[in-house]
Amino acid sequence: MRLGEWFVHNGALTPEQVETVLAYQSRWKCKFGEAVLSLNVMPREVFLRLLAGHLNVPFIRSEQMDKVPASVVNTMPAEVLARLRICPLRLQQTGSRGSIIIATHQPENLKLIDEVTFATGLGVQPVLAFPEDIERTLRRHGILAGRHVEPIELPPEDDFRVERGRYP
Repeated sequence: MRLGEWFVHNGALTPEQVETVLAYQSRWKCKFGEAVLSLNVMPREVFLRLLAGHLNVPFIRSEQMDKVPASVVNTMPAEVLARLRICPLRLQQTGSRGSIIIATHQPENLKLIDEVTFATGLGVQPVLAFPEDIERTLRRHGILAGRHVEPIELPPEDDFRVERGRYP
């Protein structure tokens, strides 16, 4: 079942809203879910819960991401976390190998899961999260640098004039 059909089936969207989302998606060349959130046709939490059900994976809420301890985040190399935009949530000892639960906005991405498996040597269990929640958590733990903006120096007012009508 396609995602739009899933949302209609679960009563979260009407067929007309799906058509609106599809038109937006086509116009702005984005993913269906991005279009749903951009158009605000569904609350974020409802979207996350339904998308997790569609993908058959668990999900993590924003406030739970804020509770991820540094000791867990630091179990993986920072460059891997920054490049893949994932966040470790918990280590589990299952069998002789163990596993790691990670928050990702792409739990269906097998290449990403393979990269995490290779980087950690552990089995990987993905959990769906919003990309901005993952990035906020990684920034909080120093994995991603905050956006740094260099100030510019303007010349003194005597030397600085805005000329009007010079450009069309």
